[in-house]
Formats: sequence, structure tokens, C-alpha cells
Amino acid sequence: MYSAIRDTHHPPFKFSLSSSASDNDITAIDPLPTSTADRVEIRNIAIHLASQPLESFLSSSEAKAIMNELFFNNNDRSSSIIFTDRSYAQYIKYWNSIETRLRREEQRTPADLLGKDLTNRILSSIRGDNNGNKYDAQTVRTFLESDAINSLFTRLLYDAIFEFTTKFDILGNAISNLPLLGPMRNQVLKESKRNMDRTLGPLLRTFLSGYTRVAIRQAVDFVVSDENASAFAKANVKLVTYLLEERTVADWIPDTNVMGKWREEVWAYLVGLEDGDNQVDAKSDKNDQKKVVEQSIDWIYDILGDKCIEDGGVNVNEILDASPTLEMSLGRFWGLCKDNSKTE
Repeated sequence: MYSAIRDTHHPPFKFSLSSSASDNDITAIDPLPTSTADRVEIRNIAIHLASQPLESFLSSSEAKAIMNELFFNNNDRSSSIIFTDRSYAQYIKYWNSIETRLRREEQRTPADLLGKDLTNRILSSIRGDNNGNKYDAQTVRTFLESDAINSLFTRLLYDAIFEFTTKFDILGNAISNLPLLGPMRNQVLKESKRNMDRTLGPLLRTFLSGYTRVAIRQAVDFVVSDENASAFAKANVKLVTYLLEERTVADWIPDTNVMGKWREEVWAYLVGLEDGDNQVDAKSDKNDQKKVVEQSIDWIYDILGDKCIEDGGVNVNEILDASPTLEMSLGRFWGLCKDNSKTE
């Protein structure tokens, strides 16, 4: 439901969400006029900013200094200035709000959120329609040679050997159907299975484990070969299609207990950036976190440090010409900034 307090002398209107209203309620409150001077100023500012590289606004050394001052050089502070009880309460509030909203998405799938075109592009890329689909041999080998996969294949082969010896025992299977001898034979089979597990089991499993490793090496060549790439690509497309188009957004959200643990782990990591604990392990973790942050800043500035918005082919003039509403909104924002900066 929409409500508006209109002033015919000063269009347009400033819209804001009412905290007491439902999610779909939008309330239009007092309009804020935008002067031509404000719009001209903000256009000039936008054009100037678009032509300036990132380094001119904030150098990499300054970015590192800010991060150090806020997170890592806080031994003189007795309490956090960022991760306070109040910020934690807000963190919990917004986390729970997002989680609740996602759990309501019981009808829409990730494909619905991505859109048909983007979903088809993802599936096309996995299928390898344009450049073919080849797998990195080392990646496949690392996965298949893991202990979990080796144990799985060993167990399957071990059980298959016993099943083969029993299923293809024609005379024994015929005896199993006899009234008196059948139960006796079945009991003997159970005992022989237990005896094999106890006596030959370890030896057979060791053999199968070694054989499985050899078989996996052959499987790697099978998986990465050009002849089989199409078949595995189709299998991957089938899996991704199921995940994107048949599982809803709510299906992707873990249960409440898991989400609660994730929430606390994320907060603990963030607090750990600023924690001034003097223990050896804490200092080591903090130094590692500091190294990661500084490397990330270096990486960003190596790519974008000497770049500006215009380098991306963006023409601010054309954008503002195409969207008068955007220009008007920016002008109004700039006017508010100037009004609030005036000293009384």
C-alpha cells in the first residue's frame, strides 16, 4: 500500500521505507527540490572523479595504514571500536533477517534468480559448446587418488567379489531353495563371510587398495581423453541443471544450527582481526590475517591502481543524459551534503 504527502510546488518526492510497515509499504515524505546549480556541480564532480585513477584517491600504502590502524595496531585500546555489543546485535539482526528471507524462497530456484539467459550460458560453458570441455589431468588425479575415493572403490570391489562367488554358484543356489539344506547352506555362507573378513579380509583389502590405485591412474586417462569429454560434460550439465533448476533457494540453506555456527564463526573471525590478545597463537593468527589483507590490497592495486572509471568505457555524461532521475537524485544528495556541512 502506498501513501504520499504531496507538495505540488516542489516535485519530485523523496521515498523511504517505513520501519513499522510491511515489506511492500513505501511512504513518500516531504519532497526535496533539486536546484540546477546542485545538478551542474554534481555532474562536474562525477566527470572529474571518473577521470581519476584509484591511486589518486587512496594509495595502496594509505589503504594498508588504515587497515593497520583500525584492526592490527590496537594494543593500546582496551575495547574494540568497531566490533562492539551494539554492532554484534545489529549483525545478528540482519543475519537472521537475511536467513529468514532466504528460507521463504520455497518456490524460486537459483535459475529463477539468475534468469534464463545467464543460466543457459552457464550450462553452455559447462557443456563446452564453444571451446570444448577438457579436464585438467592433475586435478582429476588429485581427486580420484584421495583416501576417501580409494577406500570407496576398495570396499565396492571387496563386496563385489563375495557377491560374485555366491550369485554364480548354481548348485549352491539350488540347494538354498531346499527345505532342510537351504537354511544350513545360508548359515554356512554367513560364517564363511565372517571367516573371510577375519582371515583373508585384510590381505584382500590390501591387494584391492593397491589395484585400485592402478585402476585410478587408468581412469584419469579415461576421464581426460577427448573421446570421453563430451560424455562427462553431459553428466556435469545434468548435475548443475538439477542444482540450479530443481532445487529451490530454500533447499540450499543449511539447517538453523549450522547457520548459527557459521554466523558465530564469521563474527569470531572479524573480531579476531582487531583482537589484541597477547598469546603466541593469537599473535601468529593476527600476523597471518594482516599478511592476507596486505596481499589482497597489493593485488587490487596491481590491477586497478592506475585505472579510472573512464578506462572501463564508461562515459559519465552519457549516463547522466540517459537518466535524468539519476542526475536529479545525485544533485539532491549533493545539496543535502552541502546543507549539512554548514556550521551554525
